[in-house]
Amino acid sequence: MKTVRLGIAGLGTVAQGVLKIVADNGELIAQRSGVELVVVRVASRTPKPGVDLGGAQFSTELADLYEQDDVDIVIELIGGEQTAYGFIQAAVAAGKPVVTANKAVIATQGNTLLADSPVPVRFEAAVAGAIPIIQAIQQGLVANRFEHVVGIINGTCNYILTAMRDQGATFDDALAKAQALGYAEADPTFDVGGTDAAHKLAILLGLAFDAPFNFDDLYVEGITEITSEDIQYAEELGYRIKHLGLARMTDAGLEARVHPTLVPESQLLASVNGVLNAVLVKADAAGNTMYSGPGAGGAATASAVLADVVILAQQLTKTGGGRQSDLIDIPVLPISQTRCAYYLRIPARDEPGVFAQVANALSQHGISIEAAIQKEPQASQNHVAIVILTQVVQESQLTAAITEVQGLREVAAGVSCIRVEALD
Repeated sequence: MKTVRLGIAGLGTVAQGVLKIVADNGELIAQRSGVELVVVRVASRTPKPGVDLGGAQFSTELADLYEQDDVDIVIELIGGEQTAYGFIQAAVAAGKPVVTANKAVIATQGNTLLADSPVPVRFEAAVAGAIPIIQAIQQGLVANRFEHVVGIINGTCNYILTAMRDQGATFDDALAKAQALGYAEADPTFDVGGTDAAHKLAILLGLAFDAPFNFDDLYVEGITEITSEDIQYAEELGYRIKHLGLARMTDAGLEARVHPTLVPESQLLASVNGVLNAVLVKADAAGNTMYSGPGAGGAATASAVLADVVILAQQLTKTGGGRQSDLIDIPVLPISQTRCAYYLRIPARDEPGVFAQVANALSQHGISIEAAIQKEPQASQNHVAIVILTQVVQESQLTAAITEVQGLREVAAGVSCIRVEALD
């Protein structure tokens, strides 16, 4: 039985989850893996006397984790970006393998970090919590070429959109409830603006397509403009609105985008609700596979952290921490060159012939209509919503068409547009 000594940086929810799992399931882990895990050191800016460290030595100095000889693997759970990045750099320079749950560090600094690391750096917990999606891509599906990787990878957005659908809540009301339940931060911008999901997509894209992590090249859009009307109309058309991260290889190039998306109700992703995450992978040999589970939370993330710890512990006699394949610098298509179908909600005057004018404006730009809804105006309303699903078209064409539609006398400004993906 191999004993591996762990040093944990941070003492938040995930770190406490790691301590609890090691205490509760240590014997089970040892039986299954042949590795006995022992937490020997914990470092955090402030002590938490109420947390059982299981006999580990506590310090307020992060450097104690990599400067001392009694730590075999360092676990970075302090969060943030710059401090965490500096800590990981120092740990690997000292020859300590690192496990991190830090998606921001990997998405923005991972190329340098992994290329220069003399020891392994693992980051399963950085994407989709308990879901072993990184192991699936790197190991379970290693014999495949990937066509697309699509995911619901932010639980806060998924909870809000689910509440808007199931409870008829407005975005603001759903967000307030998410904050009250602890699913959203006091400042939720990072989540609802799409940045969190984009960090995760950058990692998945790099791994699936053997490319550098290219966070800055991603198109990112949040959910703040989604309305209860959009949720309702999507349902009537047989769709649900999900906030997706999508990486797809096409004949024209690589698409990489994060945004709200209409997904057919028949698609498995449409049934993933609440704070759950899910990732759909399409590969040439394996076909479609989907992975779903808790995307956040102390126990769920700690589970993924310890999966990486066990793999590292079993490989401590090996060297090298970089990614195994040569990276291919694949340019990401600008959003204007991507192709998909679109949902349009157009506020228009309740007058004869308006729909025909809208349809004609779309047709002038080569856009065909797949389905349409036109509602009767409610009392005291001057405008009525025209809802259209287009067929697949290039985004630059749609943008030009929307400009023309918004210029019609009968149309109010502010046409709402949401992308539609069949995910076949």
